Amino acid sequence: MGLLPAESGTLITSKAKDVKLLNEGVENCAMDIVQKISSGELEMTKMFVKTEIHPQKCDDSGIDWVFFADTLNFSFWMPEDGPQYVVTYKGTTYTGYLAMCAAINRALDQKVALTDPKYFVNIDKDTLGNLLVGDNDVPIPLLDRRVDCLHEVGSVLMEKFSGSFNQVLSQCENSATKLLELVLTNFPCFNDCATFEGTQVSFHKRAQILVADIWCLFEGTGRGGFSHIEQLTMFADYRVPQSLQHYGVMKYSEELSVFLNKDELLEPGHRWEQEIRGCSIEAVERVTRRVREELESKGVKATVNSILVDQFLWGYRREHSEVMKSIPYHKVRSIYY
Repeated sequence: MGLLPAESGTLITSKAKDVKLLNEGVENCAMDIVQKISSGELEMTKMFVKTEIHPQKCDDSGIDWVFFADTLNFSFWMPEDGPQYVVTYKGTTYTGYLAMCAAINRALDQKVALTDPKYFVNIDKDTLGNLLVGDNDVPIPLLDRRVDCLHEVGSVLMEKFSGSFNQVLSQCENSATKLLELVLTNFPCFNDCATFEGTQVSFHKRAQILVADIWCLFEGTGRGGFSHIEQLTMFADYRVPQSLQHYGVMKYSEELSVFLNKDELLEPGHRWEQEIRGCSIEAVERVTRRVREELESKGVKATVNSILVDQFLWGYRREHSEVMKSIPYHKVRSIYY
């Protein structure tokens, strides 16, 4: 049994050689969030919201939609100088993960039962590719791996959980950590681990975001009113580190910066990848703690956890995408993020 994501982040940060966390940056980021919360500009519980293309009803079909989307929630980036994966749906053009969400809804509108495990357990590459294709016939990245993931999770759901993720949810006893454990135990493609200096570490981006998305679907109530939700960390990806660099929370060595500016692929499991992801987790933990401390000292009541801080930083990157183009991000082709 390896370290949990929060423990992994602490360990990796303590041993990192090419990624450093700066207290001044943590303070800058935390105080910006505190100011936005205190002024009423930002309500943290509204950060993790259902957009117009997420399911609005917390029923079996909504649960299966979330599970399907998070099974495929990885690697949407495209080379900057080439065609981008975007999907125009009902007059709005979406990018990245949201583009895939739009494509899922487009398929459902066409009466294709795409999110039903009984349908996708045997889906073939051409069918999935056509259903998720972007504008101008730009294919979704890593199509082969997406097919493999759907076959894997579909088979498990059919064999062990009566063909629905709803049955997995029924076994978690309203605990975020129990649901996370069920996902990691039963669905190998969610098990996002690595070995760092001889220690097994974990990041679990997709597994944690799945739990958080179920929490969001139910708006933190009923079957999604999870205990232990605060034990989840941020979702270690390639976008949030851009926001962390922007705030001065994370700083890269010259060697790492030079590599990233070359716009070359980093191999999955590379030490640099682990340092960026691990330090991102620790960075958000520190920012979250600082925000809570400051709000408490001001007597401001607000729900703040690492999930919500992550969503603020993820959204901040999207809102300031032009500015963020000057901040390089690590490019890895992986099913984990």
